[in-house]
Amino acid sequence: MAVWLLAAVLAAAGCGGAGEPSAASNPGDLSTGPTTSTSTTVPPTSSPTTTVATTTASSPSTTLATTTTTTAPPPAAGSGLGNGPGRYEVEIASGGLLRRAIVVVPESVAGPAPLVLVFHGFTRSPEEIEETSGMSALAEEHGFVVVYPAGTGFPRRWLSSPAQGDQDVVFVRELVALVSAAVPVDPGRVFAAGMSNGGGMAARLACDAADLVAAVGPVAAAYPSGPCEPVLPVAVVAIHGSADPIVPYEGVGEILPAVEGVVAAWVERNGCAPDPVVGDVAADVGLRSWTGCAANADVVLYRVEGGRHGWPGSGDTSLWGRTTDAVGASALLWEFFAAHPRP
Repeated sequence: MAVWLLAAVLAAAGCGGAGEPSAASNPGDLSTGPTTSTSTTVPPTSSPTTTVATTTASSPSTTLATTTTTTAPPPAAGSGLGNGPGRYEVEIASGGLLRRAIVVVPESVAGPAPLVLVFHGFTRSPEEIEETSGMSALAEEHGFVVVYPAGTGFPRRWLSSPAQGDQDVVFVRELVALVSAAVPVDPGRVFAAGMSNGGGMAARLACDAADLVAAVGPVAAAYPSGPCEPVLPVAVVAIHGSADPIVPYEGVGEILPAVEGVVAAWVERNGCAPDPVVGDVAADVGLRSWTGCAANADVVLYRVEGGRHGWPGSGDTSLWGRTTDAVGASALLWEFFAAHPRP
């Protein structure tokens, strides 16, 4: 494996400083946008506050017209998200840092709604994964809240490995609590998806926040290695390209687990029937589905034949991210999530 490729793999796994391919440096970017970030340290106080910049509009896709800023105690008080649908940029003090997320509340949300977390890849941003995934439009169609959190550090990343501590797991818990205090959220229908390093973060939540998420959907994920002992069964749907040059399908020794090995471990954890249903959902997309699992926690694997390091359905034709448009990853994820609430 070339040195630069190994560096990218290490970075995606949270083991180094290199980033995933960016639009500025090569044609393999999944979308355009900034690839740098800063982390603001928040001095500890006896009663920390959360500053929330909020904006409301008649539609999540409408140019936002008015902005207000409010201060509320975190994480339970989420009134800063405003009243009604809109696209909000939220800041929350967590772990001594000022963390950021984009929250989209569609007009179609009614009653306690599902919430889908979508994590960006290494060096990426909430804005980029929102554009790449198209999840906001799907949220409007199906009536769920979608949250795009931001990682930390330079380059921006997720601490997806247990060896890196639980800072990001704690942040996600606080963020979900903040949103749930402002918007009616069904706690049995909180789901997590992500791309690459962000897919690894979604997988981390299945292990270490199984009481929070009912199902996860890693896409082209750099899966964390280490112990995984969920307190509850979690349904898993994985999407991965067979020709991924950044996070190889077969894994990278002890650095990155092989995709099928990760899936097999979840089949065992969830007590599923050992023999999957095998089929094709498109000419270049195979499906393996394990059912009969504890607590309806099914396990599904979509293998994109010849697919590289991209989000299916995003229209990416670049050298690095070229993948299929025969299916849309976001639609597959939501179909699975909708069928797998916590019992």
